Amino acid sequence: MIRKCLLSGIHFGLLLFTCLGGIAVSLPAEAPMLLPSLSFNRVSVEPIKQIAKSITVKILSKGFLGTGTLINKQGKIYTVITNDHVLNAAEPPYQIQTPDGRIYEAQVSQLVKFGDDDLGLLQFNSDQVYEIVSVGNSSALTVGDEVFASGFTSENKEIIFTNGNLSLLLDKPLEGGYQMGYTNDIYKGMSGGSLLNIQGELVGINGLHKNPLWEAPDLYIDGSQPCKPLQDMIIRSSWAIPIETVGRLAPKLVQLKLPQLFISPLESERYIDYTALQMQVEAAAAKSCNIKL
Repeated sequence: MIRKCLLSGIHFGLLLFTCLGGIAVSLPAEAPMLLPSLSFNRVSVEPIKQIAKSITVKILSKGFLGTGTLINKQGKIYTVITNDHVLNAAEPPYQIQTPDGRIYEAQVSQLVKFGDDDLGLLQFNSDQVYEIVSVGNSSALTVGDEVFASGFTSENKEIIFTNGNLSLLLDKPLEGGYQMGYTNDIYKGMSGGSLLNIQGELVGINGLHKNPLWEAPDLYIDGSQPCKPLQDMIIRSSWAIPIETVGRLAPKLVQLKLPQLFISPLESERYIDYTALQMQVEAAAAKSCNIKL
């Protein structure tokens, strides 16, 4: 099965090509259709993995609790964002283990009240220099875009790094503030870790893994319930809280990157990403609530 098809020739009478069993079929550019993503060069994963390693910490309390992300620094005070359910898994005191293996005493920050959103903050003091994550903008993403999740588990000393694609962007958040669904595998302990875009920027905070055995997310934060087709797709996705939620509630802590208009380079050869197109169609079908996937 051919997932990508060459699109060449940039003229006013541009023709769009699709792949059907290896046969290229041309369509007039004015024909109504859902435009798929255009891929140019495959993203090199290694630099993004190195960013994830440098900004991801372990949260401890008489043992491993979960993951955190270095999100801010003021003088010698570092701020780590994680999930509230990670902090609620044990009583203080908490410790932070940084990427260099050092362990610091950490305090729960009361600077921000996240309300019903599943977020929490820890702070620690250090003379060492640690990397702070660059903040992106999740509203600039579309279903099918590649994303990267990272975090720790109790079984692995090394960071776990997974890549996948956005599968759902909900119009309103689920309970806990979860609004970004993706195909990446998320394991127990990775809660509080980062969800990065292809620029290595923070676009979300991991918190829920796909296909849960119990307590599946089935309610919006306002108490209403998604329709059955959407519920089925929600269960098949891992979930993150968008960085915009953090920026809205803690603007002094996180400065959101302004959305930018993406202008594609004028290349003679481009590719239509049919995997992304299929994901966009499936997401739209589920959100319409009247099409069975």
